[in-house]
Amino acid sequence: MHKKYFVASLLTLVLCGCDSESDEVTITNHYTTQVQPKVSENEQLPVGAFEVRTVSETDFLVVATAIDALEFNYTNANQFHFNKDGYLVNNTGAPLMSYLVNPDGSSASVSISTASPVKIDYDVGNPQATDEVMLGVNLPSTAEELAIDNFSNQNPLTYNHSTSIQVIDSLGESHQLSFYFVHTDIENNVWQLQVSLDNEVVSLPEIITLDFISSGELDLDDQDLDGYVSTGSGLVSDLILPLDNGANDFVISFDFRSDTQSTEDNFTVSSLAISGFYTDSVKALRIDHDGLITLSFVHQEDKLIGRVALAKFNSPYNLEAVGNDVWAETDASGTANYGEAEVANYGAVVPVMHDF
Repeated sequence: MHKKYFVASLLTLVLCGCDSESDEVTITNHYTTQVQPKVSENEQLPVGAFEVRTVSETDFLVVATAIDALEFNYTNANQFHFNKDGYLVNNTGAPLMSYLVNPDGSSASVSISTASPVKIDYDVGNPQATDEVMLGVNLPSTAEELAIDNFSNQNPLTYNHSTSIQVIDSLGESHQLSFYFVHTDIENNVWQLQVSLDNEVVSLPEIITLDFISSGELDLDDQDLDGYVSTGSGLVSDLILPLDNGANDFVISFDFRSDTQSTEDNFTVSSLAISGFYTDSVKALRIDHDGLITLSFVHQEDKLIGRVALAKFNSPYNLEAVGNDVWAETDASGTANYGEAEVANYGAVVPVMHDF
């Protein structure tokens, strides 16, 4: 409303003649502009505050009087921030209300009785277990030949090189996955792989072989006719790594195809990455011109969480100011008529992009 409100009827008395019986009174109604008190220089907005407002001064955002309250006030524009519990509230703690939406973004209801405060979880989503490890290494072609039968992850003299990475189970707990490379055939440049999880050697259903041609590239189909080929053509799929902590066993793939090679250079790890994550976190909140509220996450796809609830009044300038640019309905204003942005006679919401 840009701080306009109906104060009262200002009576302008126009007296016509001297006879009181013939005196007439003309009543003129005046709207006045409310003067807001100046904010103290010491009064600062909460960290992360941003403005939400409507385009039209006769459209109102709906704020509850408290988090669990069923009574509402109204504002054209207000500064909002997320409190410690994840509610989007103004400076007095009044939460912004929103309607439920369907997966396609349409409103499931525009009844204020089904509306709820805008709320986020700072840590959201279920952990996603690691199901793929992407590994690129250089295995020195001149490395010492060792017997695989002598392998022990506790004895570094029984393997040529190793590297480790943290993987994540279905409960969000991390585990150390280690790879041990054993040069079993120097003439044909053949390597075998052993794996441990949390320092326990995993019994694999088959021998994992990495074979290389003379150029140093992985041998995917026995190009050098030495009788060896890289297991799975460099993609070892669906290995089961058992767990005993209550999480699901890992079902995991090892992908060596990107930049694993074997040259005379020293052992190096050129790439090492995993899928999966512990618990996701919110990256950004977006409010579109139609009031649709979208959350973006670090890992997961965007999520629609609601649509900003709007209200109109038959006589909006008769609302009562209750402070902080917030208004309450009165008998003179009429009761609130609820709707959504850009539907029927409701205007748009000014778009918002807020980064966390």
